[in-house]
Amino acid sequence: MKRYGYARVSTEGQTNDPQLLSLRREGLSDDMITQDIISGSVPAMSRPGMSSLLKMLEAGDSLIAAKLDRLGRDTVDVIGLIRILNERCINLRILNIGVETNTPNGRLFLTILAAFAEFEREIIKERTLAGLEAARAAGKRLGRRPKLTIRQRGHALTMSASGHTNGQIADILGVSISTIQRITAQNTLQKAAF
Repeated sequence: MKRYGYARVSTEGQTNDPQLLSLRREGLSDDMITQDIISGSVPAMSRPGMSSLLKMLEAGDSLIAAKLDRLGRDTVDVIGLIRILNERCINLRILNIGVETNTPNGRLFLTILAAFAEFEREIIKERTLAGLEAARAAGKRLGRRPKLTIRQRGHALTMSASGHTNGQIADILGVSISTIQRITAQNTLQKAAF
């Protein structure tokens, strides 16, 4: 009877540290913890880390995750994973809610929580889309602010026309060469349109 941990984040920019800390507090060493950097919308069986972990797990073992949503975002997928673990007599333990699947009450509770988590994500998605639509309707510009002001863009084009290289212009204005390349390319397209 071995215990294994699972931690997941969606992108490289996120950190597993809080999950790893929780799993280590449970007595799991780093070699007992499998990590994935992949969206929770990807089915559990298609994630490299989870897939290899499932191959290692044997009857009587326990799979431990810091949070339920680390197992997946889709209720059907999470329930499917719980079902597979149950069929193989592998216990699932979710630390932040203190639930284990080795009891009928634990399985019911996890199923309900997974459904609520998916519902909450759908509501957040709807609100975000409605907010973006309202902002567009109000004429607001969405996305990051331009790195250069209109005046600085004009100065970049003037320098480009006078023979400065994109690298020189980028150094003077403190931006990347690709920013200058975009500005000059947009200017060329605008001239070609007229």
